[in-house]
Amino acid sequence: NYGNFEGRISEVYPADLLMERSGENDKNVNYLDVNVHIDGEVLNTKLYNKVEDFRFDVVNFTFPIALSVGHNMFYNQLARYFKICSHAKDFVNSSKKLYTCLIHRGYRHWALIIKFHQFVKNHPEALCKYRLADIRDYK
Repeated sequence: NYGNFEGRISEVYPADLLMERSGENDKNVNYLDVNVHIDGEVLNTKLYNKVEDFRFDVVNFTFPIALSVGHNMFYNQLARYFKICSHAKDFVNSSKKLYTCLIHRGYRHWALIIKFHQFVKNHPEALCKYRLADIRDYK
């Protein structure tokens, strides 16, 4: 019950933990890395990244890691996005953002595409959830 946030928060968290509500919309809330939107009686979710709300540039420190670790991370993030995103467009947008970021950091296009194909092969329910007939529909 987001509308009753201030009255209920003390039931969950101790008084010395500062909690504040962000926004006034009771139908749309961000919780951790998930945006939850209520549309009538339908609950929709998608990925939320607080950094995108900032009005300033955020410096992302990069450090060298093995390419295989980054490629495997891409696969795992696809699985995470699949669990979070209610709609195909949100899954595709989040996946493309990550893909673009990794390409700019020097990861190999072909290795990322292989990981994507492995994800779809190992998670055929992704094709059903997003009502896509073929892997090419993700492009």
